[in-house]
Amino acid sequence: MPRLRHHISGADWVAKGPQSPAQEFFKNYVDTVDANGFENGSGTRFYAKDAIFHNQNNAQYHGGDEMWAFMKKLFGGFRRMRHDFINVFEIENDDSTIQLISQNVRNIWMPGNETDQPSVSIPMSWICQIGPADEPGTVNGLQYKEVWLYWDTALLAPFLPEDAVAFQTKNILVED
Repeated sequence: MPRLRHHISGADWVAKGPQSPAQEFFKNYVDTVDANGFENGSGTRFYAKDAIFHNQNNAQYHGGDEMWAFMKKLFGGFRRMRHDFINVFEIENDDSTIQLISQNVRNIWMPGNETDQPSVSIPMSWICQIGPADEPGTVNGLQYKEVWLYWDTALLAPFLPEDAVAFQTKNILVED
């Protein structure tokens, strides 16, 4: 039976940091995204070859390389991002994989916004399955096996064109 291993509030996350290898893996990923680290290297550092990523608009992406390509297109037009943590729940599954559930606020600075205040702050939920890596060079020998992302991209409508990547309902990397 799955069991709750950790619940850490956003305040504790900031004050004490991650409390397990899976949380360290997740923090490294979020820090990489916030630093535009997806512009370099391979997504296989975080995503397994057969990982499935489900975005909020029902599109699915497969494996680390596809995820990195998608993220470049999705986030490449933003000046800056920062994720603020509200809660992180870590559940150990019977097969020793970890189900990590995170409540965050995704803060986005659009081009031209040079202030300390984000252009938009969007509540989000990240639900993922983390397990042993299928290749070397990963954080703590872990990779995402499956991810479900939920964030209200409609809040980006004042800043992006209707056909922006954030609003697409299919994998933008697959030709029709």
